[in-house]
Amino acid sequence: MPATVYAAAVVVLYRWTDGQWIILPWSLLTMLGLTLAVSGGFKAARGHARAADARRVWASIAAASRSWALLVRSALPDDAAAQKLVHRHLAWLAALRHQVRPDDGREVAGRGMEYDLGCQAPGQMAILRRGLGRHVDAHERSCILAADNMAGQVLQLQGDALKVLLAEDRLHAATFLELHRLLHELQRRQAAAERLRDAAAAAAGRHAIVDVLLPVAFGLLLPFGLLDAMGPLVLFDDDVIGAIACWAIVPLSALLSWLYLTLGDMGRNAAYDDADGTSIATACRALERELEIAPGVAATSTPPSQQAPLAP
Repeated sequence: MPATVYAAAVVVLYRWTDGQWIILPWSLLTMLGLTLAVSGGFKAARGHARAADARRVWASIAAASRSWALLVRSALPDDAAAQKLVHRHLAWLAALRHQVRPDDGREVAGRGMEYDLGCQAPGQMAILRRGLGRHVDAHERSCILAADNMAGQVLQLQGDALKVLLAEDRLHAATFLELHRLLHELQRRQAAAERLRDAAAAAAGRHAIVDVLLPVAFGLLLPFGLLDAMGPLVLFDDDVIGAIACWAIVPLSALLSWLYLTLGDMGRNAAYDDADGTSIATACRALERELEIAPGVAATSTPPSQQAPLAP
């Protein structure tokens, strides 16, 4: 809408003043448009490469999570102990989702520094607090929220709980080692997700001002260049044809401005975008639903926060 109003204002100014002085050589605008198209294509390619990496990372996290839940339920005859470990793993997913995703996924492009946890919106912390409260008790939740690396703290609590189960002879030594191997795998997958976060933040902040200013400048100059490109029709002897050609610049300018602005956004946040199914929130919610409806987790309606903890 603003592009349409702006282009219409330029056309009105041109027709009222009959001014050739507001015409910009089309060749100069073509060079700027070509530069934007090429740079936008490269950005989109890099963004979709990050999206492919995100899909691989979250596929490996999903596989490790299913293995964790399956092994825990088969190794522990005590349903309460198995449920505690699975729910704590769901708390790890909630903490990881918060840790590697900014408060608004659409803001990755312009505010890379907001990946810093200190810049998270208060509402996001409240959502995390409620999410953790569904899966861990109050003591563990306070320990997790107080940690700088919240997801890593959850894995530390998992390791402590496994040690308690092993000391009480409720867990076989071989199963203990296998579960610890899965914890190490989850730690590696967490590091991979954090690398994706940092790569997206670096790509967003590298030329953030230029990436915004160039498309805006192109959109501002576009009506003037179109007046030059369509000059033979605009200056046609027939007033009707001249008027049609002149006012056709308005929708054409708005369309081209929208296309270039969209091209600049393509791939910018592909790894965190809901549109292509690679969103961290989407992947975590699907995995949480899968684990929550599995036997041993949904079998009891008692929330973990009301159960006795396995480890201090």
